Amino acid sequence: MLNNSVKHLKMDNMENKIPMRRMVHKIIYECNIVLLVVDARDPETTRNRALEEYTIEKNKKLIYVINKSDLVPKKILEKWKNKFKSENPDSSVVFVSAKEKLGTKMLRDEIKTYLNSNNIKYGQVGIVGYPNVGKSSIINALTGKKSARSGLTAGLTVGEQWVKLTKDIKLLDSPGIIEPKDEDELVISGALRYEKADDIISPALKILNRIHTFDNTILKEYYGFEIGEEINIELLEKIGTKLNFLTKDGKIDIDRTSKSIIREFQNGKLNYHRMNLKKYEQKRTKNIDFITKHLKDFPFINDADQIILHLENINELGKLNTRPVIGIKELDDAFVIISFSEKSRDTGRKKVEELARTSDIELYSLGDGRVGKHRIYVGVGEKR
Repeated sequence: MLNNSVKHLKMDNMENKIPMRRMVHKIIYECNIVLLVVDARDPETTRNRALEEYTIEKNKKLIYVINKSDLVPKKILEKWKNKFKSENPDSSVVFVSAKEKLGTKMLRDEIKTYLNSNNIKYGQVGIVGYPNVGKSSIINALTGKKSARSGLTAGLTVGEQWVKLTKDIKLLDSPGIIEPKDEDELVISGALRYEKADDIISPALKILNRIHTFDNTILKEYYGFEIGEEINIELLEKIGTKLNFLTKDGKIDIDRTSKSIIREFQNGKLNYHRMNLKKYEQKRTKNIDFITKHLKDFPFINDADQIILHLENINELGKLNTRPVIGIKELDDAFVIISFSEKSRDTGRKKVEELARTSDIELYSLGDGRVGKHRIYVGVGEKR
């Protein structure tokens, strides 16, 4: 059974499906160009084939905007570009990093080139995609100012917003395309924890199939044996044997194998490309010794709330002037992850959970509070 929050999510999505679809169809109808924004780390899960087909059916220019491209090797981006172009030859593909302001000039030029070549003097451009792929951030990067609201919270953009790109070109921002997904997609995207899923074998097989279809050398290199044409339960058994995942009676533990595949896909170890995670961890983690030095010999290190209560009384920390930091420290028998001085509780929580995933840590205690003027979010866990 799905937990209550996921049930409500699915019910809300069912209620929103018709008006949201109408809104997106209205955007496509009104605009000359549709920018479909996908996440470079997982374009397949974050694309919407029905929307692509509808855009082409209405004879509108489709531009795939592969955002967060700074997190993926160029040769992998090129493979996605070739895949999209082979499926939709009249489309265009542009690599962008809205955060780093990369590729936005190329995207702007692509828009202008299409409008000029089709003698369209006053162009209207719609931007669509799933929540959190970076639609509003791309508008802000294109216009060079904070024209559209953006953030980490799903569905932050509300209603429609027209924003000027030039005096003759307008951008139409829209809410994320919120559609009900089946349970497999919820598990793969991380919206539903696999522990709560009815079936974990099916999403694991989908992950393997997508990676193998994209590059048939990845799984072979990752698991160290030849991969046949069929992605099926027999492959899961081979992987389980390789990993020595056995039940008490000596049989292959398929459930544990499936969980391993899902977990390693979500934390980036198993992916569409060979990725050095340390490169990215160095960007987002910092030394938090200035905080954890106050936890030396602290007797309740396994309790996040107790850690926060203790740190709240440290005047030195409350008076610090510092930018937001996120870091991890092994203390006694626990791994403590601390987000310090973020603007919101939700941002701190997400950063702590993301670092836990990429560091393969299972969190068992979470807490938040304030230390002087600083928000603090703490997670405590152990290695999986």
